[in-house]
Amino acid sequence: MTKSRDRDGRGSHLRLVGSTPGPNPPPPAGVDDADTTPSVAVLDTLQETLLLDLAAAPPALHPVIAEASVARSAALLADQLWPAGRPDEIGEVERFFWADAARVLGERRDVDSFVLLTSLARTVGPAGRLPLQRAHLSRGRTQYDVPDWVARIAGFRLTSAIVSEDVTGDGLSVVLDYDDDRHPHTLVVFVDNNLGAIAKDVFVGPPVDRVVEAYQRGGRVTVRTVRPATAAGIILQALGHTHDHDEPPVTEDFEFFSGLLVNRLTQLPERPVRPPIRPSQSPRQREQLVEEFLESSYAVGLPGDAGDIARLWIDHAVDRTVGGPLRVSAILVELFLANWLPRKVLADSTYFGHVPLVVKAWLAFAGDRTQLDLDAVEEAVDAVDVWTPALEAAALDEPIGSVSGERVFLDETSTDLDEAYRTLSGLGSPPRPDLDGLDKSQAATLSVLAPHAWLLAGETLGIAYATDAFEIAERLVREAPDLLTKARLSTWPRAIVWHLAHHHRLVGPGEPLTPHALAADLASSAPTLRKTTKLLTDTLVLPR
Repeated sequence: MTKSRDRDGRGSHLRLVGSTPGPNPPPPAGVDDADTTPSVAVLDTLQETLLLDLAAAPPALHPVIAEASVARSAALLADQLWPAGRPDEIGEVERFFWADAARVLGERRDVDSFVLLTSLARTVGPAGRLPLQRAHLSRGRTQYDVPDWVARIAGFRLTSAIVSEDVTGDGLSVVLDYDDDRHPHTLVVFVDNNLGAIAKDVFVGPPVDRVVEAYQRGGRVTVRTVRPATAAGIILQALGHTHDHDEPPVTEDFEFFSGLLVNRLTQLPERPVRPPIRPSQSPRQREQLVEEFLESSYAVGLPGDAGDIARLWIDHAVDRTVGGPLRVSAILVELFLANWLPRKVLADSTYFGHVPLVVKAWLAFAGDRTQLDLDAVEEAVDAVDVWTPALEAAALDEPIGSVSGERVFLDETSTDLDEAYRTLSGLGSPPRPDLDGLDKSQAATLSVLAPHAWLLAGETLGIAYATDAFEIAERLVREAPDLLTKARLSTWPRAIVWHLAHHHRLVGPGEPLTPHALAADLASSAPTLRKTTKLLTDTLVLPR
């Protein structure tokens, strides 16, 4: 099953009057030049957008694309033309606009404007539906040369629904089947459990039998038939989670088809069924699960902090994702090892060195408890090795306290992964490293190494030096990845700061720092830093 991508390669074509300088485009055929109401300019833009969207889609999808294009434009209009004010004021502006739009489109005679009028009459909400439908009915009596597919716009009927769920619990797809002799299709909504069960993607798929066949052929999914009202409830809940984000990480297809999806869901004859409330795990239940793990054969030979690490895994899985702590997933491993743990926990190499062993044992334990296929467990276990460098790069040279293997949370209450940086230094959020072209191991290393160097330089030398440290760390991973093996990963950010301090002459007689004081600030020894810095400057040809 493939998705329709890059339909137009543009942003939104919706431009309101006066929003874009330049000459006005010529009016479409059949438009009176004297008609200059605001509706004319907006409708011309909607018609341009619709034509471009249709031109980029195969003819078999034209009824669906027309419906989606107009639904998206109508939603943008709602945001831009009547977003504020009392409800009665909003309704008056909206009613006036659509009444004028119906008048303008009702007076035109070209086929393209009739396609737009048909789409609006069958898509716009109650405020504009009646005048648009009257204009459409009036024009329909005398309009000629209309393509057959125009009659199918927004005329599809939902006949069935299925839910396909990945066995690893990373997400599920809700497939709505619209059965039609000439234009059968499905609307597929992907819900990402690793991002809090948000609706992340919406796209048009082939008929449902081909969708089921593709899922069954791919394996590692469960497919079940559900009532349309049940499917609608799952989707609406996921859309609510998406809208809770200021900038949700959704796909381009989501932006295009979400208006169509909402319109169709609101037209269901049945009331959506709310999904059951997900059970939460109390602290006692989490501790009991840790005890069961430690008493199992999978925990034999693990270090003494295995229980603490297992509890961190449980807390992350329950509090940050959907699916529970016994979910075995390579993506969940990546999120835990390369993202959450290095930024949430401050620990030395002894503690972080135990994490991969414990996580692998936990995955085997959870896979056995859930009777998951061995290949899925092995995939998740292999991911531990891929993302272990992220932990190694974040490890401290010296123990936090008097005992090696301790750990502390950088920020006990924040749910923002970057909050730790702001709390520690007042520097703001670190830049996001560019991971394009890197393999998974290099990407994991850079994702922690560069922000670590940025933070260390900003705290030790000052904000002005943080960006330089970040850029050197990026060059190190991209240009000299083999060099990383010649010293502990946690030493490289310190060596970068040592280099910057000497290059900018911040160290020496009469300067703010002495070599001994700088080495102490960096929690390392001067000889180690000199040796590592020489490797760095010689390989990257950095100015001394």
